[in-house]
Amino acid sequence: MKIEVFKFLNSYSTNTLEIDRIIVSTFLYENGLDNTRNNLLRSYLIQAGDDDYDALLSFQKICSLRDLEELIKVFEFVISPSDKIVNGAVYTPEFIREYIVKSCLEQFQGDINSMSIADLACGCGGFLLSVARQLYNLTDSSYYDIFKHNIFGVDIADYSIERTKILLSLFAVKNGEEREIFEFNLCQGNSLELNWTSNFRRYDELGGFDIVVGNPPYVCSRNMSEETLLSISNWEVSKTGHPDLYIPFFQLGYECLTKNGVLGFITVNTFTKSINGRALRKYFSDKNVDLKIISFGGEQLFPDRNTYTCICFLSNNDPAVKYIRIASKNIISLQLETLVRFPYSELNNFDGWNLTNDRSTSEFLKTIESVGKPFKDVFKTKNGIATLKNDVFKFTPLAEDGQFYYFVEDSQEYAIERNICRDIINANKIRNPEDINLLREKIIFPYDQEIKILAEMEMRERFPNAFKYLKSKKSILSTRDKGQREYEKWYAFGRRQSMDIRQYKLFFPHICDKPVFTLCSDRELLFYNGLAIVSDDMEELKAVQIILSSQLFLKYIKNNTKDYASGYISMSRNYLKNFGVPHFTQSFIKRLLNNDNVEEFLAHTYNIEL
Repeated sequence: MKIEVFKFLNSYSTNTLEIDRIIVSTFLYENGLDNTRNNLLRSYLIQAGDDDYDALLSFQKICSLRDLEELIKVFEFVISPSDKIVNGAVYTPEFIREYIVKSCLEQFQGDINSMSIADLACGCGGFLLSVARQLYNLTDSSYYDIFKHNIFGVDIADYSIERTKILLSLFAVKNGEEREIFEFNLCQGNSLELNWTSNFRRYDELGGFDIVVGNPPYVCSRNMSEETLLSISNWEVSKTGHPDLYIPFFQLGYECLTKNGVLGFITVNTFTKSINGRALRKYFSDKNVDLKIISFGGEQLFPDRNTYTCICFLSNNDPAVKYIRIASKNIISLQLETLVRFPYSELNNFDGWNLTNDRSTSEFLKTIESVGKPFKDVFKTKNGIATLKNDVFKFTPLAEDGQFYYFVEDSQEYAIERNICRDIINANKIRNPEDINLLREKIIFPYDQEIKILAEMEMRERFPNAFKYLKSKKSILSTRDKGQREYEKWYAFGRRQSMDIRQYKLFFPHICDKPVFTLCSDRELLFYNGLAIVSDDMEELKAVQIILSSQLFLKYIKNNTKDYASGYISMSRNYLKNFGVPHFTQSFIKRLLNNDNVEEFLAHTYNIEL
């Protein structure tokens, strides 16, 4: 249904009003509400004789809108892809919204009849719909009074505010409350810069909001405008790394709460570990926030987004972090009292929080990290090279002679000078030592022995074939970094990382279901993707390979890393950095390499029980 709807609306109009007329009219007719006397809804109703009536009939053949959730999905779906990237709009499933609102209402200690509830990035109004439904069932208030006195919403897109008004009006009318006019506390604006008092007259009177709920926008820093980057830089929680847009919404939401208020968000779960979340973790700790986190691990709750999420509740009750990781389908039966409590004094705000489903696993992580020195202080870990256009620079030779490597691309044969090429391998694909030779490729390497970029004149004279080939790809290379960065030469690699490695390597993948560590004795071999521990001491690398291939390390990394879908985990340096490494004396290395029972040896070394 989605594809057909999108194709129809995309070909029909790019005008938001015209699209909304089609959608709203379909809903009204399908639900027998076309006789409504609500002024807002009637302004969107297409009737026989109108210019767009035939288009409405065609749309109704492919889309039946009888349910408000389907309406919300269509509203969210027809937001342009560019706006979704810029504004972070995404549909939140009904059961998640209902759970967050219900839990916030249960945690709030105050008069439910006079409470104020806000969504600071309300999108098309899904959360406010859930709020209205639950308040109506818990109080004697009409929808008119709930909209006028209890609900508040802000969104950066004016069409989202209009759609929120439409959604709430349809909800009330469908449930039997007919009014010519509903009054709303909704405004268009950037919540991170909003003057709350001037936009909501009752804000100062209320002393903030009793409950803040929502799904803050999912926008990474590289997709933000300069204006947005400047806006988030003013927030205390956005001072580390390259924070995503959702991060300052935590500070905004918390500081908008009344003294006994409760915040409930569904958002990205990486802030507990990431550098981007370092300032946010410190903020929670400094403010003594009662923070409850329900993580969904590697489950992807939003099919259209490659994000991993959690539900967070913030209040001022008990200063600590309470945590559990579960499947989203189990939240309905979850009791918040069962979350595992972690005092802030036990958590590392700088390096990241080790949060687990039980205290014994948490103690295991602490024990491992207390041994020897942190991994980051003992070993150098490198990411692969970053040309930013690997398909231009690397190739697999079909033939070779004393002067050239030959390959074919788009039915054209190329001969590239051997002396400008180096061996390279995709570290993510290595599974055993034999792969080191089987997976080798060639890469055009326009640098000298000191890793200085070759001058164009030298390239033309010494490597005319390679230069001619790269020049044919110049327009492709110019698109790197969105064409906004000037390179030292137009044929330079996108980044200078890992180009000067001439050491032994222990390769391992960046993302995997179970890490595999493969030794490489070729000091000159370059790699892309994946990671490698590099060293001039092969015996040292053999020893660390044994440790990292152990069940002890596997348990550590699985409870310390970022989860991905299908049970995959991240092996990023950020999750390796605090792993405890025993003192690598010659005696220790010798005993480790010659031990017949590695797991028992390591259990003794780390003082843990198998």
